[in-house]
Amino acid sequence: MNIIIFGPQGSGKGTQADLLCEKYNLAHIETGLIFREISREESDLGRNVKEILDQKEMIPDDITLEVLEDRLEKVSPERGVLLDSAPRTSGQIVPVEKMLQEMNRPIDKAIYITLPYDESVRRITKRYACTVCYRHFVLGKHIHNTEEPCPTCGGPIMQRNDDTPDGIKKRLDTFYEITIPVIEHYRHKGMLIEVDGNRGVEEVFGDIVSELE
Repeated sequence: MNIIIFGPQGSGKGTQADLLCEKYNLAHIETGLIFREISREESDLGRNVKEILDQKEMIPDDITLEVLEDRLEKVSPERGVLLDSAPRTSGQIVPVEKMLQEMNRPIDKAIYITLPYDESVRRITKRYACTVCYRHFVLGKHIHNTEEPCPTCGGPIMQRNDDTPDGIKKRLDTFYEITIPVIEHYRHKGMLIEVDGNRGVEEVFGDIVSELE
């Protein structure tokens, strides 16, 4: 099984992706996480990606496709994949689908987890990350205040630049302007599973699984 998953920031997309990968033994290829990892590398690509992320701009399609192909080639042919927000732009649809076909990994389903704009903002503003081990935490759930050290490694915790109010607005506006047309592409192909993300994790997961099976 090969799946694409979409959702606005704060929709619980990452949590659902992890649950799906565990249930169906899929390799989780999350482009956002991959680019954050690359941005910490001392390489030309790392410095280029870091500059783009610091400016809160989208990674160009050619870099996305190059990195995606590299990660896909490392996954065993016997194992399915879950692509997290790729293709992300209309310009990526054809090359990503062609790449997957050539790797004998045709897309089976696309999942869209919806969430109201205001709820996305409310959820994202509670997110923090460790500056040492990069683990993510939710204020009020994993940590009680922003002065606490990381529960895992003891490192300092801070909010990512793109989780600030200005960063959130830009990311959400980009999602609705750039990625919604990609989601509509899969709706028109009859491949889209759409679920309401404004509910509990298990309820959302149960709806997705029932649609897949």
